[in-house]
Amino acid sequence: MEKNTGGRSPRGMVSYRSSKRMIRRILLCLMILCAFWLFNFINAYAVNNPTWLEGTWSYRTEQYSIEAKNEDLKKWDIKQNGFILMENAKIAANSSKGNIILTREGSQTEYHINKIDKEHMRLHIYNNKKKIKTMNLQRVK
Repeated sequence: MEKNTGGRSPRGMVSYRSSKRMIRRILLCLMILCAFWLFNFINAYAVNNPTWLEGTWSYRTEQYSIEAKNEDLKKWDIKQNGFILMENAKIAANSSKGNIILTREGSQTEYHINKIDKEHMRLHIYNNKKKIKTMNLQRVK
């Protein structure tokens, strides 16, 4: 009758086969952790990147144009039907949920933008901290 030694050799040492299984399990756990970290990193970077905002957006008969003035996306221009609403607006907040606030120093007007998906966004216009207009905009191709 043989004794069950639980993966240990008769001398008390861990057998080659059980140590190989343990190493495989540890490597599998590390690979899962690395994949989880990579997905979180990509998700955080992609959402916080405001380049999706740039372009022309429409709501009924109104067209809003939002353009970055420089490559580092620090200053933005907002136009409505070709007329400038705000020049040199800066991003005041940018959360991980795709919410952006564009405003200019000394201005009482703020543009709160919520990303719905790649082709849609919600624009809230605030003046003196009071919401004056809300629109669901669609990207113009």
